Amino acid sequence: MARISAKELMARDDIREQFAAHAAEWFPRECCGLLIVGEEGGRAVLAENLQDKYHKLDPEAFSRTAETAYLLDPRLLQAADDAGEDLIAIVHSHCKVGAYFSDEDIARARSPFEDGPLYPGVDYVVLDAQQDGLAGYKIFGWSDEKEEFVER
Repeated sequence: MARISAKELMARDDIREQFAAHAAEWFPRECCGLLIVGEEGGRAVLAENLQDKYHKLDPEAFSRTAETAYLLDPRLLQAADDAGEDLIAIVHSHCKVGAYFSDEDIARARSPFEDGPLYPGVDYVVLDAQQDGLAGYKIFGWSDEKEEFVER
């Protein structure tokens, strides 16, 4: 299966529109999802942000709410892998503050075991969610040369 980039997938109107609607539905909380490529081509997987549920269960371990954090169900990653699909990008929104790769995003995207990304080859799409809709997005990925996440 040919590798399709997050940039190519986000250039598709249908995928951008799905994420725009998802961000609007969740606003002012962050939305999350995946960009996946399988035999049928590329697609968006719109996910529930579990952050508030985990915050309610353990506010000390999950100190942020869904207004400033997201928690994606890891079973979605496993389901894609089990189906033989490729994970292209993890997507989430920032509400009212613009699209940027925050310190928290960077920390969660890095491997806790070695210096590098938690998911090699996977990009991160950050949506700029505003009150009146999606104002844009930015894509970030690991640079082996710079040994950090960079905007694509």
